[in-house]
Amino acid sequence: MNKDYENILEDLALVYRLKQQAEAHKKESDVLLEGTRVLLTAEDEADLYKKMFSVFKGLYNYEACFVLQNESAGKMKCINSTHDALLNTIWEIDDTLSRAVKSEPVALFNIQQQPTWQQHLALFETPVTSVLYCPFKVHQQQAVIVFCHQALGYYTQEYVDMANRYRTFTEQMAMGMQAKLMTLETVRLKEEKAKVEKSLIDAEKMASLGLLAAGVAHEINNPIAFINSNIHFLRNVLPALSQMQDIVLNLASSANDEERLKIAQEAILWQSRNKIDSLSDEIADICGESEEGLNRVTDIITSLRSFSHDADIPDDETINVNDCIAHALRLVNSELKHRIKIQQHLTEVPLIKGKTGKLNQVLVNLFVNAAQAMEDGDRLTISSFEEDNHTIITVKDTGSGIEKHALQKLFEPFYTTKPTGKGTGLGLYISFSIVEAMGGTIAVDSEVNVGTTFTLSFPTNLADKKTAQTCGLDRLDSDS
Repeated sequence: MNKDYENILEDLALVYRLKQQAEAHKKESDVLLEGTRVLLTAEDEADLYKKMFSVFKGLYNYEACFVLQNESAGKMKCINSTHDALLNTIWEIDDTLSRAVKSEPVALFNIQQQPTWQQHLALFETPVTSVLYCPFKVHQQQAVIVFCHQALGYYTQEYVDMANRYRTFTEQMAMGMQAKLMTLETVRLKEEKAKVEKSLIDAEKMASLGLLAAGVAHEINNPIAFINSNIHFLRNVLPALSQMQDIVLNLASSANDEERLKIAQEAILWQSRNKIDSLSDEIADICGESEEGLNRVTDIITSLRSFSHDADIPDDETINVNDCIAHALRLVNSELKHRIKIQQHLTEVPLIKGKTGKLNQVLVNLFVNAAQAMEDGDRLTISSFEEDNHTIITVKDTGSGIEKHALQKLFEPFYTTKPTGKGTGLGLYISFSIVEAMGGTIAVDSEVNVGTTFTLSFPTNLADKKTAQTCGLDRLDSDS
């Protein structure tokens, strides 16, 4: 029992940490999503940097921020800054700056005694002490964005880790601006466009995680609540169980009938107070409930991992379509439950080639879109089947539908039928790109006031046709 109790406490602590991380990622993803919207409106490179500085203000917090780019051997030049006095200043590359130039974020506790900084300190409007160097690339050259704060040791390892997480985002902002200004016919643009699209896919994924974070945290919090209650109950009954143990030990060591009679009376009194039969049943019930709750939390965490961790998975990995549907539904459960009836018609279908996380991203986007189209609730029908050597997934809602003129633009980037602030216009464009990259197709059929059906079709590998063990086939043709 003690071992199980310790395991429950460890699992509970892990769940709380995951909840806190989900809430922190939601906050960060909100900032990055807003940054993506703002940066897409940049008119030129100067405007880009101005808006970039504004975006990073919400992430890193600084008194001054500027960008250093390689100028010559051992020197860097300030090419943009929140403080005009720093523009075009030349900086000697010391050991710490050299580490940043070579792709390692660095935090400096106190720059007041740093020789490289002595000639520049007077240029700052507010005295600065703590510095964070963040490397990134601009114009295909290595550069460093420098965040300055007046508090001593303000930039900790936490900020260094954040700089590593968002380095790609920083680079893609600059590259995204260049892609806007270049012609679509050049080979260089195609390479840049691919990088920008990857950045947009990551940004949309983070936006989806941000949207779902609160709901996922709530889904995790529910089992945590009753597990905590169960642990409290167990803690309260432990003294009674210890008393019974003492009674049994005393009975075993009793020397005569008089002692045994006295101990037997104590046992009868204990029994009348504690009802051992019902107590055993209650303990068995709460252990079962706690196990079920921890399994629910494990399922949610597994779904989150399958959604977000696919960077090291090859693109030709085999995907279980029905597993992806189950994971995606689990992630969007808070958006659907209590108001939308879900019908699943899943059949055994062959595995397809691609990345599980990317297909999950497509399905999550389609499910969330369907939920938003059915504000008053109705029915979402999800099907999987094989047809003409293709694995087919259909997502059908009974929502408001899409007008015919909008259907023609539905998969264009930044086009959205949602109200301002409700959509980025990237979700379906990115879904289209992912499905196309997997060798599949995505089609839509919709009628206003009737509903919308999205159909995903992926070719199966006839040379190595494996039948997927369907996740949740006991729910075939069922409602949930």
